[in-house]
Amino acid sequence: MTIEEINNIACQIIAHAGDGKSYSMEAIENAETGDFKSAEENLKCSDESIQKAHEIHTDLLVQEAREPGCVTATMMLIHASNHLSTAELTRDLAERFVRVYKNVQK
Repeated sequence: MTIEEINNIACQIIAHAGDGKSYSMEAIENAETGDFKSAEENLKCSDESIQKAHEIHTDLLVQEAREPGCVTATMMLIHASNHLSTAELTRDLAERFVRVYKNVQK
């Protein structure tokens, strides 16, 4: 796999993870204003985006496991992995924030 191909794949991971993180942040904002229906919809969209990023990332891991050394760890790929981790953490925290806002507004 060429460096260009790896960096293109990394950009896909970054884009999907970024969307997931944005949806999570919107869910928190929705919950803060009491719009729990939108918050839940945004959490679902976040899940879908993060899942896409995760699938791409997992495909790279599987390729590396099958053929060690075929995936070069570029800075772009490292950056993409960081984005994915951050998006997953943000999603988990967003779900908790939505739950807390629901309890507070009861």
